[in-house]
Amino acid sequence: MQQEVFDGEKLSRIIEKLPKGKPRIDAYEEAIRLADQAQDAYWRLGFRFSYAREVYFQDDPPKCIGVAAEFGPIFEAAPPEIQRNRDLIDAYLMITQLGVDVMQNLPQIPMAQYEALLEQYDQLTRRYGIGRRTYFWQMMGRWEYADPERALEYIELAMQTPPDDHFGNCNACEHSWAAKQYIRLSRLEEAQRYIQPLETYRFSPCENSFQNIWAASLEYALDRGDLETAVPLAQKLYKKGNRNRTDLRFLGPVLRCWGMTNVDRGLSLFAKRLEWSIGMWDQKKVYDFDKGACVLFRRLAGVRQTVKLELPQAFPLWREDGRYSVEELADWFQTQAESIGRRFDRRNSSHYFEQDLEAALKQCDLPDSETERRNQYDRGTDHFGPDAKGTS
Repeated sequence: MQQEVFDGEKLSRIIEKLPKGKPRIDAYEEAIRLADQAQDAYWRLGFRFSYAREVYFQDDPPKCIGVAAEFGPIFEAAPPEIQRNRDLIDAYLMITQLGVDVMQNLPQIPMAQYEALLEQYDQLTRRYGIGRRTYFWQMMGRWEYADPERALEYIELAMQTPPDDHFGNCNACEHSWAAKQYIRLSRLEEAQRYIQPLETYRFSPCENSFQNIWAASLEYALDRGDLETAVPLAQKLYKKGNRNRTDLRFLGPVLRCWGMTNVDRGLSLFAKRLEWSIGMWDQKKVYDFDKGACVLFRRLAGVRQTVKLELPQAFPLWREDGRYSVEELADWFQTQAESIGRRFDRRNSSHYFEQDLEAALKQCDLPDSETERRNQYDRGTDHFGPDAKGTS
């Protein structure tokens, strides 16, 4: 039987018709294998770039590291016509940038290794004369949790660098990143300088630009106990930031808010999305979810002893009867958040995560009147209704 000839173009068209997320990710994995088998340099690179992009935007971003690391050696060993291909040069820089970007959220990666990859990306931008503005954004990420004020210096440096339209700079993304950092530093007037062009649609918003701003604003409001501001932000974030695993960064703050204002919705969201966090490489997203879950159960522990939930069997505390100690859940998620935060702070030589979690936990004490109201509403160990099962 004659073996079918490898046709990367045809295979690419087939994959692009698949639903985003796991179906495409699995298909790109197989396409990489076939391209490697055929020793087709163009598609070995092309399918690695497509896989990295799909994983980064639709699943667990750090899982793009493997193909990002493979891309460079394949490109450098490829024939001259491949090395001169503008699309593949762009892909080389972009996939290297993705590999750098995810290092920020992997505290298990030593800072020396992270900085070495930043240096590699710096050299690539100089070698090809493109992507300089994105390099400064990556340097902002390097300092975002280590020295937020220094991160601002790189934001301003990036914004002062002329956009490289060829490389695909996104004004909406950049403005949302800048606004987020200024909000975190309580510099709201300066944040507004970057929010206003988005709100007035001076340029089209990207798929996460408003979500980034809402999440930062929600955390800011919650840290100050401003629930009047927080509740509508949480609702908007839930509606627009609940699409795939990468959105755990948005759902964590929503969990935190609902833990303080709407336990039923908080339990429902927790039960539905816990599975997304299990086995995730991106530790910042896991931290965000665990922090939100910690607040949810820490608040609930003031009025209840147990709760009935249908949780995935992969969860370390899983129980067949679905009946969980609220205090045990609160302790477990606090321990997880503390452990992840310590690894980040140790790697970054800072106290950012320690202070961030401390600010969230300060809001966990229920006022006496609220405690009594909830006790009257629901005592004992009753099920919280269908929402708690994650069925609505």
